[in-house]
Amino acid sequence: MIIGTTINSRYDIKMLIGDGGMANVYLAYDRTLKRHVAIKMLRYELSKDERFIKRFKRESAQVINLDHPNIVHVYTVGDYKQQPFIVMEYVKGKTLKDYLREHKALDPQIAMHIMTQLAEGVLYAHQNKIIHRDLKTQNIMITDEQVVKITDFGIALSSNEADVTQTNTIMGSVHYLAPELARGNLATERSDIYALGIILYELLTGDVPFKGEGAVNIALQHLEAEMPSIKLVNEDLPNSLDNIIKRCTCKVPADRYHSVTELLVDLKSALATERADEPLLNGSLKEEDLEKTMVMTDLKKEVSEEMAKKATKGRPSKKRKGNMQKKFGFLNSAILVSFTVFIILAMILYYIIIYQPAKHKVAEVHVPDISTMTVSEAEKELSEIGLKYGSVIYIEDENYEDGDVFKTSPSIGTRVKVNSSITLYVAKTPEKSSSTDQEE
Repeated sequence: MIIGTTINSRYDIKMLIGDGGMANVYLAYDRTLKRHVAIKMLRYELSKDERFIKRFKRESAQVINLDHPNIVHVYTVGDYKQQPFIVMEYVKGKTLKDYLREHKALDPQIAMHIMTQLAEGVLYAHQNKIIHRDLKTQNIMITDEQVVKITDFGIALSSNEADVTQTNTIMGSVHYLAPELARGNLATERSDIYALGIILYELLTGDVPFKGEGAVNIALQHLEAEMPSIKLVNEDLPNSLDNIIKRCTCKVPADRYHSVTELLVDLKSALATERADEPLLNGSLKEEDLEKTMVMTDLKKEVSEEMAKKATKGRPSKKRKGNMQKKFGFLNSAILVSFTVFIILAMILYYIIIYQPAKHKVAEVHVPDISTMTVSEAEKELSEIGLKYGSVIYIEDENYEDGDVFKTSPSIGTRVKVNSSITLYVAKTPEKSSSTDQEE
């Protein structure tokens, strides 16, 4: 039990103030600087896994130099009994998720105050080449004075980092997961902007927009479902806020705000009287918006996603469809006829070249070994495999018994067609010469 112990003769562990799947967070007292700090310590069961250790240490390496009033400051890092830990600023407050559980949907003025701070913190991280990738209300602290601080950069990604493993590309919590992350693509600044849009929806309605059974179901909604309007929950909310959410959460990254700077400009003017009844976006940008100069972080990916979007949503009108049918009707008919003729010719050629020869092909067998057999035995042996003997030639040979077959033509082992005639050479005992008879 670590509570009540002193780490590295400096940090007195007071109590557990937070826990997660990767690490626990403790309230501690720093004896040297005489202040309370938060110590985030990797779970013991994960401290033996190099992957988690590297990810944990990457958090401290990424954010230890970040210094912004809306980002929890990291002071130092260390190890306690081979368990890595991070010493951070202690924020006296609660998570934004707990804050929403208590207050439910927030007044637009309060929501804008919180969102502006969040956006400024995220913008500072982006300016320092850090993408958070796991922005959610659980990772945001809020004090009693409504000061917001972003924490938990445990899966943060440097935009200069090229060796991030594939397993780290879909780490964000599923309720805030940008569609490109659900597809397994690497995070960009616009992935954080998507999460900010979901958070704004949650601040104004008290709940996340997409819910369901299981992470896959929710991820599919991020990929396919239209972003619900906050006006369905509260029709008195300004149109400008709904438009900001829609712009943040466009399915295609290129359609979102191009930077957090743009988002901040919109947030700061969102509650202006003249914007309350501005036209609602229908989920896609106007043509003039698309013509503005864009800084695209990954053009290839965004173009492919735009093509996928058009393939699923863009269908030709009835008039265009009719013209296409007229234009290509004859061509389609010609192709169909040509294909039919090709199939028929292929079948004919198969029948002539392959099927017929195979059907009428004469079977073949090997001439068996019938040596030392009699003529009648050889005849039976040949007959059993479809051969016959055509003639018998007797040759005097004292090396074989009289009447034994000692040779065939074709020779033994030769492959011949069935019903072929085999010539048999049969041994005959040599007759005694006449000169020998006279001498006797």
